[in-house]
Parts: sequence; structure tokens; C-alpha cells
Amino acid sequence: MAKTILDLDKLVADGSLSAEDANRLKGLGEPSNRIGVFINLFCILGALAVAAGVVALEPSPAIGLLLALVALGGGAALYFTTGKDWRVLAHGLVIMGCVGLVGWMAWQAEETWPDGMGWVVHLFAFMIFTGAAVIFRQPFLAALSPLALGALVGSGTAYWHASYGIFVREATLSILLFSAVAGWLYWLRNRLDEAWQGITTVAARVSFFMVNFAFWVGSLWGDWIGEMWAAPDRWWGASQEWREHAIFIHEGIFSIGWLAFLVACIWLGTRDHRRFLANTAVVFLAIHAYTQLFETLGAAPWTLVIAGLSMVGVAAGVARFDAWQKARAA
Repeated sequence: MAKTILDLDKLVADGSLSAEDANRLKGLGEPSNRIGVFINLFCILGALAVAAGVVALEPSPAIGLLLALVALGGGAALYFTTGKDWRVLAHGLVIMGCVGLVGWMAWQAEETWPDGMGWVVHLFAFMIFTGAAVIFRQPFLAALSPLALGALVGSGTAYWHASYGIFVREATLSILLFSAVAGWLYWLRNRLDEAWQGITTVAARVSFFMVNFAFWVGSLWGDWIGEMWAAPDRWWGASQEWREHAIFIHEGIFSIGWLAFLVACIWLGTRDHRRFLANTAVVFLAIHAYTQLFETLGAAPWTLVIAGLSMVGVAAGVARFDAWQKARAA
């Protein structure tokens, strides 16, 4: 559903629109629902506070599971029995319920399951997020679905003091998997009803990000094919022994492949007026260039000068590139 924003007062002042037509368009516009949104948000914050307090008073998997089921059930009831006025609250409760269920499963796995069963949690998360995204047409859960799928093949994030990082243990597999997923979702989007296109687009775009993250990691360290499963928790010496007979894809291959992939995305994006694809590819192309600059030349003072000037040039180039795309699409 296409939406157009018009400044009616300016159009009337410029003489492009009569006052009568402006009033008629105002009557046809969607009514403001700011108060309803605030009410919904306060209900969500209240529910979060109650849930956090109950879990803090009685920290147990059973309490967490009960709260997750109550939130999911309440969100489903609001979604299917009320109108748009309570839709924000419904979505908020559904998200709380789904995340709570996944958290409960992870808690159970940590406390009672044997080592090596973490993949079950990731599979459960993928199924919950995907199913709820489809049933409730929830974009946020649609974004979490590819992330859960990525965890199944060794991708994720990590946090330690004042630092945050990403990791991709199987770069080649992740590139192949998420390229196929993103391509299939983009193909499927044009064949679905308009109501389903939003969540499909979100999932496809997150998958596209996953492809680029895998290329990024591969361009730095290469990839030992299958190491996640063949040598998951081996001590260093055993891992090195396994690597002597394993297939290794050099980081240079990832660097060249990523460059070719991004150039192809920019070409497709500009040809078909897909601004997200083209603009995102340009951003990752800048990241790729910036990364390889420091990897090749190191953090010398003159390297910093070159990198800084390059980034200013890239920023100006991206702005002009985006303006050119807008003019071309008009």
C-alpha cells in the first residue's frame, strides 16, 4: 500500500490546491492515533515491569514459562479480537511471549541438558520467531528469524566490557545459505498479498545483512570448512591436527568474492530501482575498503589520513549516488 505525504497548507499557499480540496483530503486522511499509541506503550512498559519484578522475586524456569505463555496468550487475544487501537499492545505482548519462550528454553538447556544440545534452542527459536511472524505479521519477529537461523550455523554476537562483536564460524555455509534465503524471499515477496510483503521484505533484508557479515569475517580470517561440527570443542593441538587435512578457503578469495557480490548488488539495485539494495551495498563496499585498507597497510598515521579522506569522499559519493537514484526513479 503506497502512502504519500502532502503539506496541504503549503500547497494551498502556493495555489496548487484549493482550500476546499485541502479540507476534503484532510477528511480522507487517517486519523491521528498518538494517544492510543502512548496508552499501548505504557501498558507494555507496565507488563515488562511486572514480569521483571515477579521473576526477580521468584527466579525459576516455571515462572518464566508461565509469564511467557500469559503474554503470548494475551497478545493473541488482543490481536484477533480487537481493532487497530490495541494493535501496538498486542504486538508488544506477542514479542514478549515469544522471546520469553525462547529464554525459558535456553534456561532449561543451560540447567538440565547435556553439552552439545544448544542447537535445539536455536532451532526452537527459529521455529517460534518464524511461526509468530507469519501468524501475527510481526516485522520484528521476522527480523529475528534469520538471526536464529544464523545461530544454527554458528553465527552470533558477543559482549564483554565496553566491547561488542559478531562472529561467523562457518562463513562459506552462511554466505550460501543466506544468499539463497534472501533471493527466495525477494522472489516470493512479489507473488504474495500486500499484507505479507512487509514481513517478507524485513526477513530478506536481514538475510542480506547476514551474507555481508559472513563475507566480512571470511575476508579477515578465511574459513575452515566444517570446523564447527568436525572440531567444535577440541583443544588447540587437536584442532591444529584437524586443520592439516581440512579444506581452507583463503581470506583473499572472500575479499574478491565480496567485492564482486557488492558490485553486482549495486548494478541490480540501480537497474531495478531498488534503493535499499544499492545503498546498502555501497555502505558495505565502503566497510570492505576501510577494512582491507587497515588489514593491508596497518594503523600508521598516514593510513589514518588516507582512511579519513576516503570516508569523507565515500560519504559524499553515497549522498550523490542516492540523489541520482531518486532522480532516475522519478
